[in-house]
Amino acid sequence: MFKLKYIFLTLLMSVLVFLSTSFLTVFNHLNSPINRTVGYKSLEIGFPFKYYEEFMIDCPNPNYGWNLNNLILDIIITLIIVSGIMYFVNKNVLQQRV
Repeated sequence: MFKLKYIFLTLLMSVLVFLSTSFLTVFNHLNSPINRTVGYKSLEIGFPFKYYEEFMIDCPNPNYGWNLNNLILDIIITLIIVSGIMYFVNKNVLQQRV
């Protein structure tokens, strides 16, 4: 039962960290000086790899694209980092339960 709870908490924390870092990359581009210039606007989402890009160059419709390989890499990296941190933080608790 404890391991199932541990896995669920790890996945939940990974999702929250991934969404937070994605939001911070969007927030960074919203306040960027490049968005204040006339004629060119861009938005890039993803850290450490950019998985979504949207830009507009002198046209009413934005150009956009997804890179699913980078999205999957970002998700895996976040899961590994959060799992490692949670393991080392809860190492004593895990050893006592086993």
